[in-house]
Amino acid sequence: MAVSLEAPSAAPDTNVDATAKTTPPPRAPQPPASRPRKPLLERALDGTLRFLSSVKVGVFLLALLIVASALGTIIIQKGTSGFTEYYASLLPAERELYEFLGLLDIYHTRWFNLLLLTVSLNIVLASIDYFPAAWRYVRKPVVKINQAFVSRQPFKQVAQESNVPAVVQALKTAAAEQLRPLAHRILPLGAVYRTIETTNPRDGSVTVLTECHAWNRLTAYGVHIALLTIFGGALVSGLYGHKGTTRMVPGQSANTFVSFGAPDEQPQAFAMPFTLVCTDIEQNLLDPRKPDLSAQNTLDWHTRAIIKDEQRQVEIPAHIHLNHPFDYRGYRFFQASFDNFGSARSVNIELRPAGSETGTAYVIRREPTDIPGLGRVRLADFIPDVTFQGGRVGSASGEYRRPMAVLDVLGDNPRQLYALPAEGLETLGNAPFLKAKTEVGDLRIVMTDFEKVSSGHILQVQYDPGVTTVYLGSAMLIIALWLVFFFAHQRLWILVEPMPDGTARISLAGNTNRNRLAFEKRFQAIAATLSPPIASDHQTTSHAPEDESAATN
Repeated sequence: MAVSLEAPSAAPDTNVDATAKTTPPPRAPQPPASRPRKPLLERALDGTLRFLSSVKVGVFLLALLIVASALGTIIIQKGTSGFTEYYASLLPAERELYEFLGLLDIYHTRWFNLLLLTVSLNIVLASIDYFPAAWRYVRKPVVKINQAFVSRQPFKQVAQESNVPAVVQALKTAAAEQLRPLAHRILPLGAVYRTIETTNPRDGSVTVLTECHAWNRLTAYGVHIALLTIFGGALVSGLYGHKGTTRMVPGQSANTFVSFGAPDEQPQAFAMPFTLVCTDIEQNLLDPRKPDLSAQNTLDWHTRAIIKDEQRQVEIPAHIHLNHPFDYRGYRFFQASFDNFGSARSVNIELRPAGSETGTAYVIRREPTDIPGLGRVRLADFIPDVTFQGGRVGSASGEYRRPMAVLDVLGDNPRQLYALPAEGLETLGNAPFLKAKTEVGDLRIVMTDFEKVSSGHILQVQYDPGVTTVYLGSAMLIIALWLVFFFAHQRLWILVEPMPDGTARISLAGNTNRNRLAFEKRFQAIAATLSPPIASDHQTTSHAPEDESAATN
């Protein structure tokens, strides 16, 4: 019996020990596993990209770019008319400073092009950072809300209604009247206007979202694209563009322009892929009776030319005058200055019989004119202060003291004639070598008047291969800014929550990204459909910041 009693008592002890052996001891709490540290190069790259994509950095760089561009406009740049005089007026210290900073040729300096690239990189990186969130904001709007979301909206109102279907339908109709734009009839797109109704199965509440111009959230990236287009064109112009001047004299042509730098620098000549042939120059004077050709006595300068482009097999007339430049193949021509040396655009002559003070009048220009008895005659040259030395004709000065016109007679018997005023013929006409030049048979050639003009015009030539791209980007920027500021993304939510007594709590919530006053009027017109608010803490308008984090999606 003793054995049988001990056996059962030993078995439980054995089972307890076995259980204790198979049960693992409780583990001590382990510290959270630390994330593996990125390599130094990767961390440095991430930090650099975050810095370059910063909005503050972008604004700062854009401000620097604006200041640099303004300096390039204020300071006369190399290759432009008047640079030599401007450079001579600078003090030696100013010249050294300007040369060191590249302020005399800003748009071709490396730091300006680097600044353009850096600003462009900032815009690209910032767009990459923010565009996905903006796209989700448009593609996936908040369609289920609760009271926490309503309380955080800048515009809100809550009321309790018994005739729920009629009130909700009235709210939908009012929302459509106030928010649906006319453009939606032409472009029935969800990004222009849409209404989304969603039921929450957890509490039976219904949310109706009505929004218009959701695309407005993406217009900022249109501004980014326009700025990148402008900067790209400016970069191309800075790398490959040039500035210079060319002199236009009637009857002469030019296929190069010269860029003048500092006095100790050699002028640079740049070839054009076409030829500019000057056909006429004109100077509109305030008082043509004065022999003054200065800017104070001038209304406008006109240069007429023909562009002969052999590569494209075309000839194009060009008219360049004050504030009206001419553009062709990336080259821009505009008036810069003029020669302060008198000449004439046309002359008035009379063929007078010997001993007579009157005769038949004609106007001679650079284009041939038919004169009976002479043939086709054109103005070949004009000398403002004629001198004769060794049988050669010259001008003592550029002032209109003793003017004389040189006329070419064309035809089978070409020759050259001189036209002088009557007083000039009296003093010089008896010279034997002039008689054959001033008389035709028994007729004397007398110059009675002439149209004053300078001997030549200086055109500023600017080769700007990126100018078309800049113009395109500027047009895009104007359109993008118009879309940004003249439209607004407006949203209105209607939240219907059933109550135990058979009524429903109806909440209105709305917000807009700009033009709050206009949206407030629309919101009040929609909210007028509801009964008076049921709680004093739900006001129609509020300045609380928008927060959609409380939305229940």
